[in-house]
Amino acid sequence: MKRNGATLLELIFVLIIISFLSTATFKGIEAILIRSYKAKEITKLSLDSQIVVNQISNYLSYRVPYSVIGYNADSGNFKYIGDITDDNLSILEWFGTAHEAFVDGNYSGFADMATDSNNSFISQGTHGSDLNTTTQNKFHTSDDIYSKHLVNLIFSGSFDRATSDSNDYNSSFGWHGNESNDSFDISITDDNITVTDATKPKFIYAKYFITDSAYAIARGVDVNQSANCIKNLHIKSKDMNNTLFLFSNYRPWHKGETFCADKSGTQEGNVSILMQNIDGFNFQEIDYTIRIYLDINKSIRGASPIHFSKMKVVF
Repeated sequence: MKRNGATLLELIFVLIIISFLSTATFKGIEAILIRSYKAKEITKLSLDSQIVVNQISNYLSYRVPYSVIGYNADSGNFKYIGDITDDNLSILEWFGTAHEAFVDGNYSGFADMATDSNNSFISQGTHGSDLNTTTQNKFHTSDDIYSKHLVNLIFSGSFDRATSDSNDYNSSFGWHGNESNDSFDISITDDNITVTDATKPKFIYAKYFITDSAYAIARGVDVNQSANCIKNLHIKSKDMNNTLFLFSNYRPWHKGETFCADKSGTQEGNVSILMQNIDGFNFQEIDYTIRIYLDINKSIRGASPIHFSKMKVVF
């Protein structure tokens, strides 16, 4: 007798085979999609992290060399970067020069060594009113930069390392409530620079820096996450610890100011996000260069985490 259809058992076998094939196909497609997504994330994170180390390098290129420190917000301890060994000083801070004003020709950076006063000196090619305007525009303020102490002067000393007569580094630049004995308030009229600080320089050197802000770089795990400047960024709590921040527009030489998410002191200034998924941020000085290290770590659902490092040398 001829059969015209399949039996129920045969249909069941066919359905089972189809289900196995569908599952295998789905798993294969899923694996391909995960690998594709992971490859895209690796490329994106690699590019983002390269941009970040380049940004950090750009800021550090205009540093006052001897002002760079490592800092711990919990203990309040800090050290010059060249003296750091194994201390837990995970926040990088430095004084930035008034680079925009220098490029615009507002000051020359060199003193007339014929000057016979430690309170004032001539600096040919310096224009006090132009420096005032450029700095106001940079920080979006109408305040007079001299009366509000928005700029400061540091003599470069020997080999641009800072004042060679400094005998107490902790009290040199006003870091975290300390004295600012090697960083001076000034006023400029035409090309005459007058030190208005109560502390006067012991010597006048041929080269000087004009600084207009301190800067800090830190991960969220190392700062005060409840500070208003951080809360205003609306970062998810799960991402906070591994977010890398840049702090600016604060002046340790004036009333002991510190960055806005410090855990003590007079918090001032602004903050911006450099990058998230930063599992580690480290730095060291080698032969007067600064080495910056970033560890990037991101979890990928259904795949192994992405983890790699970036390093940048800043001269």
